[in-house]
Amino acid sequence: MPFKLTFFTILIIFGKLIPQDSAPPQLTFPRGITLEYGLGSYSVKDEYISKEKYSGTLPYYSLSWMRHHETYVFRLDMSYRNSDEIENYNVNTTITQFTLRQGFLYSLKNISILQKELHVWLGPSTEFYFFYNDQNIAVSGFDYAQSLASLFSAGLDLYGIYPLWNKLQLESALKFTALCLGLRLIDTDEDDQSPVKILTLFSGVNAGFDLGARYYFLHRLSITLAYKFELTRISAWEPLLSASDNVILGLNYNF
Repeated sequence: MPFKLTFFTILIIFGKLIPQDSAPPQLTFPRGITLEYGLGSYSVKDEYISKEKYSGTLPYYSLSWMRHHETYVFRLDMSYRNSDEIENYNVNTTITQFTLRQGFLYSLKNISILQKELHVWLGPSTEFYFFYNDQNIAVSGFDYAQSLASLFSAGLDLYGIYPLWNKLQLESALKFTALCLGLRLIDTDEDDQSPVKILTLFSGVNAGFDLGARYYFLHRLSITLAYKFELTRISAWEPLLSASDNVILGLNYNF
């Protein structure tokens, strides 16, 4: 409820402060600042702590900034997720995730579909991903109830935008990492592996897929409703696998 009130309060204030423009917006890659909130199912199997699967709901918060240049689009995204309600029967754990991603997108040749143009962008990206799993149980000796993993990655981003009609467009995105520098918390008393390794697509990946619709209700303001899927897999140490389905609501201010 607090978020819903805040979101719609911002919406009303922007609607009053920014005059409407009769000129139709340019339906293309959005620019400016975007705020997103989402909620959905989340599951994780972190074998550093347990071979059991934990699941629950994990809120999604995101802030992104996009700037158009003559030949490319620069994008910077930051997302944060945290919940202490990820459970396996009577045992629960606190999951914290943070992602910082930046990339450059270059326009490809448009594809004609049903007499309309599908706009496509492709470009390289770099990403910092942090995962922390804090199981809420009492332990003695080495603290096996805590797990940490991090990825410094290089990857690719693919975006597609398809206009439906004036002020409404479909958007989709595919993001994945190709090469990572991975960091993992290990038990040095029982494991002689290095906590830092170079990971490939076969041993470590952080990927995502988005599909949604954007509506320009004002010339500089648009809202989005989208589905987001995220997958993280690290197998170079004790395997870590997490996945989530999310419904995302976003607000973009184009400047």
